[in-house]
Amino acid sequence: MRLFVAVWPTDQVRDRLAGAIAAQETADLRWVKPENWHVTLAFLGSVPDDELDALAADLRSIQSQGLRCAASLGTHTATMGRSVLCLPTTGLDELARAVRESTGPFSRASDRDRPFAGHLTLARARRSRAVPDHAVGLAVSTVGSGVAVSMTWLVSEVRLVVSEEGRQGTEYSPLAFVALAG
Repeated sequence: MRLFVAVWPTDQVRDRLAGAIAAQETADLRWVKPENWHVTLAFLGSVPDDELDALAADLRSIQSQGLRCAASLGTHTATMGRSVLCLPTTGLDELARAVRESTGPFSRASDRDRPFAGHLTLARARRSRAVPDHAVGLAVSTVGSGVAVSMTWLVSEVRLVVSEEGRQGTEYSPLAFVALAG
């Protein structure tokens, strides 16, 4: 199973973000469905089924650390590599460190030692192209009248998620939820 651990924005933040980017969507990009917007804390790769119970138990160990954090989305679009349009996300470094430490023995990801770079993927370039220049640096912190909206939320849980390619695109199914201090 192809797994990752992530946090999802609240419904309120997701709705505000959807409203802020709706007018900026272009056909040059494959846009991620708002219900799939998340910030990946650790990508684990393909983990054998017989390790899932131990993985979930080790992930739950972060509850004892009493972690509290607020995630904040950036105000302008940026790129990760050349083909991902995203919003940089701050406030999750300590949580990502704890998640990576608890899940490290199970990770098969080739990039598991790469530093955490918080981001929420909005879209991907089509057919292995680069994100068009016109999509980079767009303001998403304002809606309609130009009034700034909050794109910050208290993180209440992390999710262990399976990622599967389906006919309608990538499907995410949570395998475990880990509540955080609140």
